[in-house]
Amino acid sequence: MTPLSDSHPFRLSLRPTLLALALAATATGCDEPEPEPDSPARYQATIRRTGFGVPHITARDLGSAGYGQGYAFAQDNACTLLDQLLKVRGERARYLGAGPNGVNVATDFAFRVLDLPRRAEESWSREPEDVRELISGYVAGFNHFLSLPLAERLPCAGQPWVKPITEVDLTAYHRALGLLLSGNRLLGAIAAAQPPGTGATLQSESLPLLREVDATKIGSNGWALGAERSESGRGMLVANPHFPWEGELRLWESHLTVPGKLNVYGVGLLGVPGVLIGFNEHVAWTHTVSLGARFTAYTLPLVPGKPTSYFYDGQVRDMTARPITLQVRQPDGSLTEMTRTYYSSHHGPIISLAGIGWSSQLTLSYRDANLDNESLIAQFLGMSRANSLEEFQQVFANVGGIPWVHTMATTPEGDVWYADAAATPNLRPETLQAWATAVANPDSPQARLLRSSVVLLDGSTSRDEWVEEPGARSPGLIPFARAPQLQRRDFVFNSNDSHWLANPAQPLTGFSPLQGQEGTPRTPRTRMNAQLLTEVSEGGASGADGRFTLEELQDAILSNRSSTAELLLADVVRRCKASPTGTAEGLTVDLTQACDVLAAWNGRYDVDSVGAALWRQLMSAYTYSALLNAGPLLATPFSPSAPLTTPNTLKPRPETGADPLADKLAAAVLKLRAAGLEVSTPLGQAQYAPRGTERVALHGGVDVDGVTNICSYDATSNTSLEPTTPRGTVLDNATGLTEDGYVINSGTSFLMALEYTDNGPRARAFLTYGQSADPASDLYRNQLERFSEKQWRPIAFAEQDIAQDPSLETTTLAGD
Repeated sequence: MTPLSDSHPFRLSLRPTLLALALAATATGCDEPEPEPDSPARYQATIRRTGFGVPHITARDLGSAGYGQGYAFAQDNACTLLDQLLKVRGERARYLGAGPNGVNVATDFAFRVLDLPRRAEESWSREPEDVRELISGYVAGFNHFLSLPLAERLPCAGQPWVKPITEVDLTAYHRALGLLLSGNRLLGAIAAAQPPGTGATLQSESLPLLREVDATKIGSNGWALGAERSESGRGMLVANPHFPWEGELRLWESHLTVPGKLNVYGVGLLGVPGVLIGFNEHVAWTHTVSLGARFTAYTLPLVPGKPTSYFYDGQVRDMTARPITLQVRQPDGSLTEMTRTYYSSHHGPIISLAGIGWSSQLTLSYRDANLDNESLIAQFLGMSRANSLEEFQQVFANVGGIPWVHTMATTPEGDVWYADAAATPNLRPETLQAWATAVANPDSPQARLLRSSVVLLDGSTSRDEWVEEPGARSPGLIPFARAPQLQRRDFVFNSNDSHWLANPAQPLTGFSPLQGQEGTPRTPRTRMNAQLLTEVSEGGASGADGRFTLEELQDAILSNRSSTAELLLADVVRRCKASPTGTAEGLTVDLTQACDVLAAWNGRYDVDSVGAALWRQLMSAYTYSALLNAGPLLATPFSPSAPLTTPNTLKPRPETGADPLADKLAAAVLKLRAAGLEVSTPLGQAQYAPRGTERVALHGGVDVDGVTNICSYDATSNTSLEPTTPRGTVLDNATGLTEDGYVINSGTSFLMALEYTDNGPRARAFLTYGQSADPASDLYRNQLERFSEKQWRPIAFAEQDIAQDPSLETTTLAGD
């Protein structure tokens, strides 16, 4: 266990000053009794930090639990949340200036169009009472920390935007998180949408019109194992989100207890009260990003000479105009105003995409499945309080707040459940048929946009409107009763592919294509997950008995086995030894050493693996699609009847001419040399996360490697004031290879393995980047080395484990 240093704000909070004690709320150490208030405080909570800074918050009610959580969160990450609230309010340009290439201006206009604070304010009274209680307490606790002298040590201290937050601020931010796979993808397209001839087009190179979805960077693995696959006959879980290590999408770990009402442990996105991935005594669950449709785009034919009017069912409709004025901070500190008028159709905001902008004949609009999602916190609070799998499932049916994730859950009794209940547009069969016909033409706008996971419909006809159906969370969404779901006693899993093979023995079919594709190739990572879960053999992940222990579960998820290597390595080595020369970049390359390295490699992506980097570059020398079907690499095509074993078999060498495989291997060798790496360089010397002047060696891979444990680089995740981890010139976009090797700032973030026992849940975990974003904090890097060494830390959930933790520090809070 790693204790906190005296420089960390948490440690300082144990020594309150007289000023702190005079404030409306108090923070006192366990050895300093809390002053007796004149009247009972509205909020009372105890925060006990165990090793690695995990706060265990005990409170008498939900409001007090939120108070303690908001306070503890502010200690670790206040600046990131405050910056995000600027973004959601559309005030980044006011306080931070226009930004590189005007990115803050563009983002501000887009968020002003979405108008999330107004939506949050209007919906606040409709929130359930317990949700309002939790959020209000969180806001009060967060603001209390900001009021203390301790907050002067925050990296953002003294900035004019560091000020108390409101319930509306926080609720609007939750709305923004719900838009991650919809409105947030379209911020650039919203900002750039201006009528032709206005000369007012606003587009920033730093904010693309459409943010592409990359499941290797915002993805996950989730396993729920039941009685038939666990040694104990009880439920087990692996939670393995792959999220950015920088910016607002980091996760934060905590434990909330309200005696008799709530006892939940897990992680949540920054600034979100409660727990999003975690467990209680009765249910454990995790999520993976679902790549189904969270919005539909619409073409609008325009009235000649009237670019802000469009045809709908043969009638003319006028767009709604809304002028928006921003204040933009100048280099000298002065403020100037910038005004644009933005337009909406009855579907939603007008957008501009590459190749389909706003012309005199046509424009685009879109409708968002999560823009009116008021139920995010209610959803996860209900899940956290479930006393059985049935209660857990009922939350999905009654609340319906899941925005964009698959869910896997397990129980002490060994029942497991999968569902993709994410918000999805409900379309008529004739709409789907018309769209499928258009997509079949590869040159159509519908086909081009589908490559970017955008469903394009005809906005001029009521036929393509969303269909209202009883049981949906909001009008026009597919109701929970028609969501893909599966309950079993062996296992369910997901690795960002669709619902189809949540369990390969019982495929889920017959659902809307907007919920995900069925009968299509699975990614190499999905195939590796499935192999680990289905193999039953001596030396296999679960051994000859096919029943996992907790240790076997831990070893399996971090085995770093490569599905592409297990499929092809032996044949590649044979071909390499038969043709130990190749040609690339006009050079003849001797492949003798490369052949020997691959022959000796065990097919794993561990820090000491020699050959892993070479294999990665060989696989990326082919297009990614070559790994999904027969083509230049594989001979046997994908078959829906054998989805986990096809495609397969190395394509034979041509009877005449050079061996194309040897040429690809030569290209891989030259790429490594360009990065200053040898084919014999261990992976940990090439792949690392910078921490100050040090490099922490990391295991894991990218999607072409076919490993479960993703470690990658994400240049788009940083939307806060934290600087993105720098890296050298990129030599290979597919693998992230740079002149400085493989620099990592994304991937496996929170990793937890859990089993239910006769004495309750037992779990181990990593939060790879630690609890705090502040490099000066002990909680910034103290788990990364353990992750590098695969040294899991135990989770303290039982009261005796918390009380006996050698790093235990206690803070009591009371306030209004």
